[in-house]
Amino acid sequence: QNPPPSGLARALYLLMPPCCARDRRPGRLDLAMALPAVVSVRRLTLAALLPVVGRACTNFIVTPGAAADNATIFSYTADSGSLYGTLGHYPAARHPPGTMRKIYDWDSGMYLGEIDEAEETYNVIGNLNEHGLAIGETTFGGNETLAGGEGVLDYGSLIWVTLQRARTAREAIVTFGRLVAEYGYVSEGESFTIGDPHEVWVLEMIGKGKYEKGAVWVAVRIPDGYVSGHANQARIQQFPWDDPENCVYSDDVVSFAVKIGLWPADRPKEQFSFSDTYDPITFSGARQSDARVWSFFSAVAEDRAFGQKYESYILGKDLNVSARMPLYIRPFGKISVLQLTLLMRNHYEGSVLDPTRDVGAGASASPFRMRPIVWKYENSTYVNERTVGIQQAGWNFVAHLRGDLPAPIGGLLWFGVDDATFSIHVPFHGGETRVPKAFADGTGDALTWSSESAFWAFNTVANFIYPRWFLAKDQVSRALAMEADYATQLAVDETVALRLYSQGQVAEALEGLTKASEARAEALTKSEFQEFARLMVTYRDGFAISPPEPGPSGSLPDHGGAQGGIVPRVDEVGYSHRWYSRIVNDTGDHYKMTDTHTHPDLEERKLRILAKGTTSGLIARRRAPSATPSEIIV
Repeated sequence: QNPPPSGLARALYLLMPPCCARDRRPGRLDLAMALPAVVSVRRLTLAALLPVVGRACTNFIVTPGAAADNATIFSYTADSGSLYGTLGHYPAARHPPGTMRKIYDWDSGMYLGEIDEAEETYNVIGNLNEHGLAIGETTFGGNETLAGGEGVLDYGSLIWVTLQRARTAREAIVTFGRLVAEYGYVSEGESFTIGDPHEVWVLEMIGKGKYEKGAVWVAVRIPDGYVSGHANQARIQQFPWDDPENCVYSDDVVSFAVKIGLWPADRPKEQFSFSDTYDPITFSGARQSDARVWSFFSAVAEDRAFGQKYESYILGKDLNVSARMPLYIRPFGKISVLQLTLLMRNHYEGSVLDPTRDVGAGASASPFRMRPIVWKYENSTYVNERTVGIQQAGWNFVAHLRGDLPAPIGGLLWFGVDDATFSIHVPFHGGETRVPKAFADGTGDALTWSSESAFWAFNTVANFIYPRWFLAKDQVSRALAMEADYATQLAVDETVALRLYSQGQVAEALEGLTKASEARAEALTKSEFQEFARLMVTYRDGFAISPPEPGPSGSLPDHGGAQGGIVPRVDEVGYSHRWYSRIVNDTGDHYKMTDTHTHPDLEERKLRILAKGTTSGLIARRRAPSATPSEIIV
């Protein structure tokens, strides 16, 4: 396939270096060269209790052996129409014996009950703690009888309670298992990414619904040197039963399935597939869920035919168990943090799922679609593509877990708000002690716009761009450039912090990093609102507006001082040839000028008047000798 001619797809294509021209296919990315390596609320499931907007997230996973700097890296987009993007903070604390912790459902805010508080809890910034442990998730739902069971813990609380109690990925897995066994699990099926600087696991869990308290689960370590991902479809199929270094599971993961009739008692457990039992593949599981993982794998796979090999599956045409993708693959090159932020901006450009080429894309070939994601026409059901970069995101991040630095400094969360397509990710360390106001709870909310909120700043820009997708390329380039600049700043900040840390001035080191993050976040929010102002001034009303050329005296043309100010250059943006062709095909002669020959001079003059104040009007005026400057009416 040839590269798309314009838009974000073209921007992604152009980021590939010339050395990879032999494989410059849309969607492929040169992982060693495209970008430098970096140097150094939410959805529920209490079935039948509350109507909530569904949350559908995406995680891409890179093990240390596949990373450009030998760190664990994974991405997470928290996608829900009701989600307001902020960065949470739980300060480190000690608690007297007998202290209880109130648990509220992370999506609905409903009070669920209490659990015993740990004697010591760790500092947590977003989904990262001070020990370099990070956790992400995507909801797969699964068997409908297994949601909303007995207990206190929902998936969101399970994440943040664990981050405050565990130091490593393996400790987190043990904590997950212990917590749901003791307090129960009330959410739908979830896939969790659990990573520390040395390894990363995928843990999949589903509750026991009406049957009994607790959950069944399995966790698989992603082999070093490989990449993985999950996106609202359970991914672990068959797994090893006697390899605790690489796979652990609840004792009843099979027996519970037998008990409720999901697995035959006489079949060998070695044939048991977690995903195919608890979350069997469906059209939506392939086309709108696993397809996002496919986009990541297709871009980075060592097997250059990977994308084509699984096209029938992700199109929803072949849903056989044997057609499914592997849990992990080997990439053809090393992947950096900044490269992963680029892959999070994907909309299937140039692939069989490219949503920018049909009528739904509108005149500017935008992947943006009005919801619902599933719709009906006459007697058939249709879908919109569910892309990685998506408008209903609340927040997103890339966890960057480095083992060669002290844990409070080595763990980084590159955090952004709203649609990952246009997010500019700010780095935060796991040991930082405050959240900037622009990202903090209380700075605006889902129903209250705030000029101090990063979430509203990025929403404002993104919503301006969705119907003007020709602007997307420059915004993505801007985001990548600012993130690369943050990486440079970060190296300087960390040099100072490490010197203080080595001298025993730990608090001073972390305070310096906290202040640096605050400054970046506040400056970014102001910059984003300024970017919206620039876009509004430049592209209002369907034009491209710019300063005019200076006159002979060097001054800009105006209306005479105080009578209206500068006369700008106003270019008509218009539509592409392809879109004009579609209009003609849809309407025939309805808009056709049927007479352009009877009075051609008058016709040209009339058209100039209709285009007054634009470059089209100016060009027409220059062709009409009788016109005077006073006839240019703005």
